[in-house]
Amino acid sequence: MIIQSVATRFITRGFPPQSSAARTLSCAGKTWKVYLSGEIHSDWREVIAEGIQGKSLPVQLSSPNTSHEDSDDCGAIILGMEEKRPNWDKIGANMNNIRTKTLIKDADIVVVRFGEKYRQWNAAFDAG
Repeated sequence: MIIQSVATRFITRGFPPQSSAARTLSCAGKTWKVYLSGEIHSDWREVIAEGIQGKSLPVQLSSPNTSHEDSDDCGAIILGMEEKRPNWDKIGANMNNIRTKTLIKDADIVVVRFGEKYRQWNAAFDAG
């Protein structure tokens, strides 16, 4: 909930806070690209998406592939199946890395959430 509140304030008010006239000029017609990185074992991305939709904010969300199976197998499926499973993981990791770097580079805002239950190596690497 805190992330949703901060993201909503950040997107609607800017940072640092601006006057309403400046906010109108700087946001007119802009769709903010927001990349949501990090913890994948809760619904925090859905909560943010629902808040953005509920307030009709001009935001386009992106995130890593949160399905472990799809993430691991994406390279083998897109480029063709490899005979040995270990190659699938390497190909998938490389393709996911390209996708993640591209989405972060194109994002106006990157939100990284670190969970308590699991080590968040991917989130840490995304955050730089």
